[in-house]
Amino acid sequence: MYSNKSKKHNRFSFFKLFSIFVLLILLGFTANIYLNSQYELLTSNFYNEFNNYNFSDAKSILNNKVLTIKKNKLNNDLTSYFTDVVNKVCIALSNSEINSNKALEILNEIKDYDILNSSLDKLITSLDESHKNIATNNQDSTTNNSKSSLDNDETFNYNEDSFLNLGISAFNSNDYDTAMKYFNKITDSTSKDYEIAQSYIKDYKANYKEYLLESIDELVANKYYTKAINILSNYDASLLAKEDITEIENKINSITMFREEYSGEDSEYTSNAILQEITPNNINSLSIASKTAYLVYLNLDKQMTYVYEGSNNNWSLIKEFPSSTGIDGEETPKGIFSVTNRGEWFYSEEFQQGAKYWVQFMGDYLFHSLPFDESQSNIVDYTIGEPSSHGCIRLEVEDAKWLYDNIANYTKIIIN
Repeated sequence: MYSNKSKKHNRFSFFKLFSIFVLLILLGFTANIYLNSQYELLTSNFYNEFNNYNFSDAKSILNNKVLTIKKNKLNNDLTSYFTDVVNKVCIALSNSEINSNKALEILNEIKDYDILNSSLDKLITSLDESHKNIATNNQDSTTNNSKSSLDNDETFNYNEDSFLNLGISAFNSNDYDTAMKYFNKITDSTSKDYEIAQSYIKDYKANYKEYLLESIDELVANKYYTKAINILSNYDASLLAKEDITEIENKINSITMFREEYSGEDSEYTSNAILQEITPNNINSLSIASKTAYLVYLNLDKQMTYVYEGSNNNWSLIKEFPSSTGIDGEETPKGIFSVTNRGEWFYSEEFQQGAKYWVQFMGDYLFHSLPFDESQSNIVDYTIGEPSSHGCIRLEVEDAKWLYDNIANYTKIIIN
């Protein structure tokens, strides 16, 4: 009798612990949804208040604890937003749509956030000096009908060094479109700044495809699919070869598919799935769906790839592959993806190695075999089970071939 009671007690304790575990997961998931929705609402309100010059109200919005939790994301978003505001201020000044007094007010307010670098300080200094010079000239003028500098700043002389620094800052942040706008404002062909700006412009045009794709990688990684698609859709066809245009169009289609996948009916569950380790014990409680009969899960900590077969909440583990992912600085992206393409062989001149049986899931990120030399005969690196790649996932040759032969396009891939 004691033994039976003990067993019942153990079963009850296990059920209780399991219930608490599930409850914690649901609470965490709900909290995450709430935080994201609040973040979007608060930042939208901030942009609206700042755009309407309600600077005090805008600043008070940022005191919310939700934004403190998402500090890194907020800094990135504010950097992008303020860079765009500075650019619009410069354009408005050049078109005499605003006066230097209003421009200084806006720029000094941005400076208080300590987000942009010293290039903003140089722009403010340049504008402030010009504004003071104009005010002095107006005071010395004996013509009562002369227009006030607060109404017309046509004599404002831009400090092109400011534009150069802002352009370089934007360029280094992979915001190439904004960088080009700043560089193109430097028009004095006799200045050193002009020469430097032109070198950036020339480099950008010569490597346009690479820069274009690079600018959207971080957006895709952070699920900003619509913004990434908009950037790619506005490509300059004159700077691309025919095959490059095809690649860009394929990239747009690929990201569109990711966006549909992420915003699908099961997006809440798959977003939750990426927050935890997926195992045979919990996979059928996560409501993870795939558009094929397979699901691929890569565990970065364990350096293992797992293949499941079945359907939503009815998955069975059928394959386990030791893997090798990206090294520090070239990490394999985390996220929810889908298989988009495949091939039997590729070779990289940059790294002087290639690989067999590649399966693509995002841009240049692939599952593929251990690396081979150009002859396709000799493996040049046998490392497996620890990070050693440039971001792709390396598998044993026979494992890569199995994935290539069996995992169809649109199969869901989860990496965490």
